[in-house]
Amino acid sequence: MPSTAQVPEGTETLLVEEVVLFLSVHLGRSPGLMWLEHEQPDPDTLAEFLPAALARRLDRPVSVLPDAFGDVRTAHDLLVCQLGGSDTWRLAPPAGAGLTLRLRAGDVLYVPTGSLCTPRRGARSRALLLALGAPESDEEEEESP
Repeated sequence: MPSTAQVPEGTETLLVEEVVLFLSVHLGRSPGLMWLEHEQPDPDTLAEFLPAALARRLDRPVSVLPDAFGDVRTAHDLLVCQLGGSDTWRLAPPAGAGLTLRLRAGDVLYVPTGSLCTPRRGARSRALLLALGAPESDEEEEESP
């Protein structure tokens, strides 16, 4: 059954513009952590509208990924939107020193393609994982050098 939750007027635009500005600094460069500056819609509403809104604004496919557990090497740029609770993410970029970040509700983490991620999920955590540039039907494909 589709959600009947409404996005408060202007919230979608503010949120999407904030994420797009954040990505303009980090996309393809380095990991980044953002704390949202305004009230967010409820997690279910956010999970419904954000992927499509970002795809329109970025003019590239954005697809929802299943929860990540264990070590994962990102095949696409990854956006982690922490919807509830808290998670700890260990990142090891292809070059440079690794870092460990604790995400709390409202935090957004950008992870560039090729980074090794190790998420440790909290007991009641909830996150929305978005692959930027990955079509919805994208299967595990061998990447070319």
